[in-house]
Amino acid sequence: MNTLEIKTITTSKGYKNEVFLIDKKPLHEYLCGTDSDLSDGLAITWNGEFENDGDARFMRFLLQKDKLNLPILSCPEDMDFSCVVIVADMEKTENTVIWKRIGRVNHSVESHNEQKEHGIVFVDTFSDKDWITYKDAAFLEVDSYEWREWISANWSEELYRRHINYTYPCYQTEENIDWLFYCNWCFDREEYEKLVASCRPHWIMDK
Repeated sequence: MNTLEIKTITTSKGYKNEVFLIDKKPLHEYLCGTDSDLSDGLAITWNGEFENDGDARFMRFLLQKDKLNLPILSCPEDMDFSCVVIVADMEKTENTVIWKRIGRVNHSVESHNEQKEHGIVFVDTFSDKDWITYKDAAFLEVDSYEWREWISANWSEELYRRHINYTYPCYQTEENIDWLFYCNWCFDREEYEKLVASCRPHWIMDK
């Protein structure tokens, strides 16, 4: 069984940063020599300082999944899933959590126009409650004045919907990830969940 911790280190640029330790070794050191070496300055998404609640809600949504390509690291200055995003191919079993491989999201496949089409106007995933709450917004024309007014006033909701309807499927598509390292690390699930809960419980665990 492997061990997973979060520790504060002094980076190569001389400042303090939290990093994942796997079996006492910083994650970025495992990727030295790969085509896309990880910087020791990337931020852990589990406890990132998200500026928008829509991004934080999306991270919470992801952490509740049992099998996915899970974002684990990103740019500290752009904690919004638009910069570097490092994912772990993760699967939970009854007693374990397995990270099969580590990869980097290829943002070149993402389309801003498609993202806009997958926000509030993407009714395929609407619940009965959504139809009551957002019925009028659902029929707005993308890029219209009324649509822009709505997303300006409701940006957190719009951003969250773009993430779960567009960003999430993109991250789960095999060809959209540049895989860097095959690891098959196996962690104790109870300890893993404790670590997740200890990061930012006020936004990670709240529903």
